[in-house]
Amino acid sequence: MYSCSIIIVAYNSCDFIPACLKSVRDACEGIDAQIIVLDNGSKDPILPEIKAYFPEVLWLDSKENLGFGKGCNLAEKQATKPYLFFINPDTVISRDSFREMLAFMESHPDAGTVGCRILNEDGSIQWACRRSFPTIISAVSKTIGLATMFPKNKLLASYNMTYADPDEMIEVDAISGSFFCIKRELYESLNGFDEDFFMYGEDLDLCFRTKAAGFKNYYTPSTNILHFKGQSCRTRRWGSYVDFYKAMLIFVKKHRDLYVIPNFLVSFGILFAAYVGMFSRLIPKFWKMFLDLGVVALWAFVGLSNAASAVDSGICDFSMYMDWRLVGVVALVNMVFLIFRGEYTESSLKGEKFLRYLVPLNILAIAGYETFAYLTRRPSIGDAVDGIPYFPGLAVFVVSSVLFIPLALFAWRRIAFWINYFYRIFAKKRHRSILLGGREDSLTTWFDSYNVIPGIEILGCVSGEPEKISEENRQHLLGPLSDMESICNRTGCRELLVVSNFSGYREDFDIDWLEKLKLKVYLLIGNGKNGNFALVNLKYLH
Repeated sequence: MYSCSIIIVAYNSCDFIPACLKSVRDACEGIDAQIIVLDNGSKDPILPEIKAYFPEVLWLDSKENLGFGKGCNLAEKQATKPYLFFINPDTVISRDSFREMLAFMESHPDAGTVGCRILNEDGSIQWACRRSFPTIISAVSKTIGLATMFPKNKLLASYNMTYADPDEMIEVDAISGSFFCIKRELYESLNGFDEDFFMYGEDLDLCFRTKAAGFKNYYTPSTNILHFKGQSCRTRRWGSYVDFYKAMLIFVKKHRDLYVIPNFLVSFGILFAAYVGMFSRLIPKFWKMFLDLGVVALWAFVGLSNAASAVDSGICDFSMYMDWRLVGVVALVNMVFLIFRGEYTESSLKGEKFLRYLVPLNILAIAGYETFAYLTRRPSIGDAVDGIPYFPGLAVFVVSSVLFIPLALFAWRRIAFWINYFYRIFAKKRHRSILLGGREDSLTTWFDSYNVIPGIEILGCVSGEPEKISEENRQHLLGPLSDMESICNRTGCRELLVVSNFSGYREDFDIDWLEKLKLKVYLLIGNGKNGNFALVNLKYLH
């Protein structure tokens, strides 16, 4: 019988850890396994109900976020088995994953670590599951996009090894820390992960030291896991970004012998890549920013037109308060706020999350500008310019900017959402999906159009035992799972989303029968709030 200790370090992973542990439990059948989970100072700790669903797990808690490496080292002290598995909480593993990986380790005595094929939710490969140690050429080509343009070039695409066949076993420099196996004796002889790395880079460093100790790092395609990349970082987006480039600097400093040019030049290149990446991370949805700037420009244009009309009619000198500097201050404050709120990193058109902040923010911005104007002896509230009152024009400006800009930003999002919604319906591009589940947890959130991805319309739910469905979910019940064929014909549904709840529970289903109905079957993980969920195509798991 194979024997292993499985270590999971979780941070704000309450929505994803049940599905992970359910897959781990299934994969541990016939294996002498010890499961250790460390809740690493989460702001949203793992719920007691979840812990109760998995009594076989040794639960550990840290009062603070120790970082990934230090958290793993702390959890490993409780390990008792000869092999260690380190698994991210935002993963779902195949039933044969432990068995295949342990068989590989047994048959390759020179193996120090082994990783497997890691897939995204849609089945595409995460190339970071097998890597080379970073060099100047590989880092530059990856940063400026040459690696993407020439994926089969061994020199330019060396970092993620896209030139190598993912269906072939291969020796690599490094594997991914999201799922890998290592001998416990080796891990302890290397003193575990280097705790100078808070997050990122520690797996690369461990693999480097493994090779230096005379062992090999292997990639095997004999099994798959699914990884919902970045879920643990959602609540500390900027912190994780800084940690990534900080880890690169630590790695370069620690392993300077890898590089033939001066260390400060390598560090400068990393910082340059960080600044380049910062903008792509902040504003990947440029179209939303351009539309928001258009709204602000429209407001300024309307204001200037009114100013010209007012001056011509002699009502008051609006030209004094329609100061382009004030326009710029308000526009800048709004844009910066939306950037750092993450509005331009997602395609969501919901909008309510920023609306309540922009009104008071605009008031503060204008008040600050007017205070500055007063201190620098520019015309301000209560002043008169050439005998013409300045205050009335300024009051109109304040009210219009405080109210018009936030409402306009919100309005175009709603209009765009409904245009896209009806376009997808009439063009038959909108996915019509049905949920499988509803006995224990509320499904109401999934029927809010703004809480799910725009391309999916949830029609209702089905259940293998509809008599056991909760009363709250009964209003959404379309019928029993056995009637799925007639339900599909009636509704036009082409997707079944299998709900995974806080216990990791999901209703039983026959995937072969459902696929004969030409249905795509996905595992639905998460709660749907603020896009915090994952759709996993189950056919990619063995």
